[in-house]
Amino acid sequence: MSLRSMRFRITAIATVAVALVLLGVSVVLVVAQHRQLTANLDTSLRQRADDIAALIAGDVPSELGAFGSEAFSQLVSTSGAVVAASANIAGRPALAVVPPGIGAEQIRSVTGLEIEEDDDTFRVLSRTVTIAGSRAVLHVGASVESIGDATEALTSSMAFAVPLVVVVLGALIWLLVGKTLQPVEAIRSEVDSIGGDDLERRVPVPHTGDEIAALADTMNRMLDRLEQGVAQQQRFVADASHELRSPLTRMRSELEVDLRTAADVDRVRLESIRDEVVGLQQLVEDLLELARSDAGEQATNMVNLDLDDIVIESARLLQGGARVDVDMSGVSGAQVRGDRNQLRRAVQNVLENAARHATSRVTLSLQEASGVAQLAITDDGPGISPHQRELIFERFGRLDSSRNRQSGGSGLGLAIAREIVRRHGGVLELAESSGPGATFVMRLPLA
Repeated sequence: MSLRSMRFRITAIATVAVALVLLGVSVVLVVAQHRQLTANLDTSLRQRADDIAALIAGDVPSELGAFGSEAFSQLVSTSGAVVAASANIAGRPALAVVPPGIGAEQIRSVTGLEIEEDDDTFRVLSRTVTIAGSRAVLHVGASVESIGDATEALTSSMAFAVPLVVVVLGALIWLLVGKTLQPVEAIRSEVDSIGGDDLERRVPVPHTGDEIAALADTMNRMLDRLEQGVAQQQRFVADASHELRSPLTRMRSELEVDLRTAADVDRVRLESIRDEVVGLQQLVEDLLELARSDAGEQATNMVNLDLDDIVIESARLLQGGARVDVDMSGVSGAQVRGDRNQLRRAVQNVLENAARHATSRVTLSLQEASGVAQLAITDDGPGISPHQRELIFERFGRLDSSRNRQSGGSGLGLAIAREIVRRHGGVLELAESSGPGATFVMRLPLA
């Protein structure tokens, strides 16, 4: 799971947002409950004060009702003497509460009072009343412990429920986002697997009619345009190459005839023109080979064959040029399954490239190892720098210095060889080398 994936980011952002919302709702709920319970207690105190005020309107009893073990009441004269009180605070001095103004009442929270041996916070209502023509202050109070207990219980419930809800919602969001992005991943993986030789493939279109379906339709229309463009390019290269083969063949034939009867002064010029025509013929053949390969029209006659026979045959043809020495002492038997003509062309292309850039020697090695036939072709030329290792396999890819057009080759030989090897389930690559020269390694599955 990548922390940079859209699925993770959406899940993380949504989960954090839900957590913040639930946390805010929990705080508001706890505060609202506390305020509501306090308001209910204040209403209860007013009702008790009304009852006591009605009780003492005619005659003041020696004991006032407390309306509960955690509640109390006290009547105090203006001089500070306790006139009457509930049983649980009988005999105690007047409450140290600032009396309200004449005809007024006030409610406040008072701490430090001991009622029924409990030191707790009390909600106290103080009201000015008139008794027998004299003013007095009536105090009615009740403990807020029940409010604290209810608030604490709600807080504990929220502390357990909110993380649980966040985890559950996070998991649901993760699953829903993954299911939502599943078509996108299917589109991405399909596009990633489409190569230049299978542009007829299309991405799956979900039956949702949403933005993802529109994206898939857009991708498929783009692939249609790419397929049409590549097909037109392939047809053009194939048609142009095919049309050039006949005139080049006629030109070469006429030059060969002229060379037999030409004077010495014209022979050098005619040989130079012939060599150029031969080079153009090879270029046209290479272009036609690539066009057929790109179009998937390259037929293969797959049979079991001895790769060492192809290597030795190609090496002997190279020795006929007598420009470099070819060491075949490392060639041993190896049987593969493939098309003889195509594999011969691949081996010859790599050999001709090695001979073209070798100083004096090309070394061949063919061995069987781990289920593959491994052919290594090494030249003692100037070598290839590491950052140019893949450039030589590109079409018309040439290196500067000695590996250029003047040294021969069209820049297509290695590209064709790699494509042929790939069609046979193998690989062609440039091996790492610390010394001079270059070593090309061709690996093909054993038959």
